[in-house]
Amino acid sequence: MTLAPDTLRPETLAELEASLDQMKTANYFLRVALDQVPEGVLIVEAQPVQQNGPQVLFSNAAAAVLVGVEPDKGLRGMNLSDLAVGEGDAETLSRSLQLAVENGGVHECECRIQNFYGQEPQRCRWRVRAVFNSLRKLLNYTLLVSPVPAVSAASVKTTPLKGEDLDTTSDQLKKDNLAALAQGIAHDVNNLLGPVTVRLSDLIQKTDEQSPMQGELQLIFSGLKRARQFTSQVVTACKARPQDKRPVDLAPIIKDTVKFASAGANVQVNIRLAEPLRWAVADATKISQVLQNLILNGIQAMPQGGHMDVEVENTDICLGQDAVLKPGSYLRIAVRDRGCGIAPENLSRLFRESFTTKADGNGIGLTTCRRFIKEHDGDVRVSSRLNMGTEFVVLLPAVQAPAQVGDEASKPVSNAPVPLMNGQGRVLIVDDEDDLRKVAHMILKRCGYEVAETDNGQDAVKIYQSLARSGCTPDVVLMDLTLRGGMNGGETAAEILRFDPDARLVVTSGSVNEDVQMTFLEKGFVGVLPKPYEAGELTQMVHRVMTMMQRS
Repeated sequence: MTLAPDTLRPETLAELEASLDQMKTANYFLRVALDQVPEGVLIVEAQPVQQNGPQVLFSNAAAAVLVGVEPDKGLRGMNLSDLAVGEGDAETLSRSLQLAVENGGVHECECRIQNFYGQEPQRCRWRVRAVFNSLRKLLNYTLLVSPVPAVSAASVKTTPLKGEDLDTTSDQLKKDNLAALAQGIAHDVNNLLGPVTVRLSDLIQKTDEQSPMQGELQLIFSGLKRARQFTSQVVTACKARPQDKRPVDLAPIIKDTVKFASAGANVQVNIRLAEPLRWAVADATKISQVLQNLILNGIQAMPQGGHMDVEVENTDICLGQDAVLKPGSYLRIAVRDRGCGIAPENLSRLFRESFTTKADGNGIGLTTCRRFIKEHDGDVRVSSRLNMGTEFVVLLPAVQAPAQVGDEASKPVSNAPVPLMNGQGRVLIVDDEDDLRKVAHMILKRCGYEVAETDNGQDAVKIYQSLARSGCTPDVVLMDLTLRGGMNGGETAAEILRFDPDARLVVTSGSVNEDVQMTFLEKGFVGVLPKPYEAGELTQMVHRVMTMMQRS
């Protein structure tokens, strides 16, 4: 007999509530502990669902990183076959579940795991454990998943791993997981920047150029563009893309960066540039990021305000003159503050990732600066005196400035918003970020387009099919790759293309950029619109696809 809650004694209710609280606490600590495990952990149900394999009941953070979804979303509700790349991998996993039961509990296999960020699938080692109760009834399966190191099968079979090889493999796995995690963070940051970037770029174009507000909005927009460039770098770095170094005039970049980094501070930053100034052989965005970090550090070292200096001059290093740098022409960038200074015992520890003297710091900023400069075959040096100030010196390889600038890529990137473009046609927006979807809807509608929208793949397919059958087929589909729950962007696109091979789909995602456009063109997309995009970039992409349709 089951007793209703109101028939239980107060002390019994209190005991039940206490037990429930204890279970919640235990569950919380268990989840935290599993999230610390470096391997992916999956718990899947004992019985398969139709032909798609068992469903995932639990996943830890490492499993989410491997698959390319945000850890807070996890993989719960996905079928195990959804994680396999093809039928062969799905069959391998299914067979491993069976063998784990037949062999008394454990079986290992190797197969690829799907990635929903557009990265190449990774080959992983799967350790499958069948979990039984005391009566030998199968309760569930627990799977440990870890990437297979990129070594030949022969070397794995014939050469035992030494201790140092195990350390190297472990370090590489950590780097791979950190890269995937960094890309996930960049994706989320791009999603946060998206609605603000679209709305602000539209607002600037509607504001009177003579208005004092125009300058303030332009300064904020410049900061957003730098943030977008930085997150794009994170995505690019995770894909191991070669460095984009070319001769670049740093003078306007330095002026713009100083203006942005010191905005609102009680510190006056003085700029001194030598004339004529050589051009750095560099990735301009990364150098701007380094300079911004150094200026902000200096401002934080002077809480009472004051003056800082940023000085740039040409310098030459002769053979045997420098123990670190090769002989040649360089730019010397000095960032000097008049703050509290750095203790002598801390100077040699500044560029270690784990070292920081700030209460809320993590030590990553200066480490990243040094890594960026080293990637440019340069160097960064520091000198300091307590209560007198600190000077950071960045040395970068340089070349003589060209007499005439004919290369558009060498010119500083304009901070002005991309102009809006009006047009006509029907657009379907598929994006689970509500704010961005609604702002994009508003912009496109105001520019003359008919717009439909949805936040999931299943409805996107239904809406497209319904509109097509009524004679109002969408001319352009803006498709986000990572959609919450159910079908992801790639699967949704495949369904739409299966229904209508002439459908024109554009990738909109915070985890891709232009350098992977060919990958998506091969999958049936007609363009890539990386997030966060501007209002003008949005309308121009739609107009470009509409023009493409008219020509064909």
